[in-house]
Amino acid sequence: MKSHPLRPKLERTVSRKPRLRVCRGSALVEAIIGIIIIIPIGLAAVDLATIVSTSQSNQQIAEQAARAAACQRSQDGAQQAAEESLEQNQTSNIVTSVTIDTVNYDLPHGQVTVSTNMQVRVPVPLPWLNEVNLSADAMQPIVAFPASI
Repeated sequence: MKSHPLRPKLERTVSRKPRLRVCRGSALVEAIIGIIIIIPIGLAAVDLATIVSTSQSNQQIAEQAARAAACQRSQDGAQQAAEESLEQNQTSNIVTSVTIDTVNYDLPHGQVTVSTNMQVRVPVPLPWLNEVNLSADAMQPIVAFPASI
């Protein structure tokens, strides 16, 4: 059989010696290094998801406290209503405390601002991340105006 002039004739070469593996155990080393890197990333992802979730919960608690405070007629009533609203909320085991920092009953502007503070213990404590302090602010219009004199 004649080969085409533009295509060179391919010759098969058969090596009778078996090929020796030079890199023994490299797959095991790669797997161990991969696990050492992937496990901390996965644990940090669990902590991050927890922090995001509790941050949203803290924002909802602040909104509820601001709504309760907006229905009051004075600063003292707004403070008490915000604290009562805080006591009615249930939190998970990882939340160590939730407190109301400030309640600003601003009658001239017709709004109430409530600031909350939440201490969260992360589920997988890492050396640099053991507990997180989250804060949230919420503003609501005052719906209970006192009568003018």
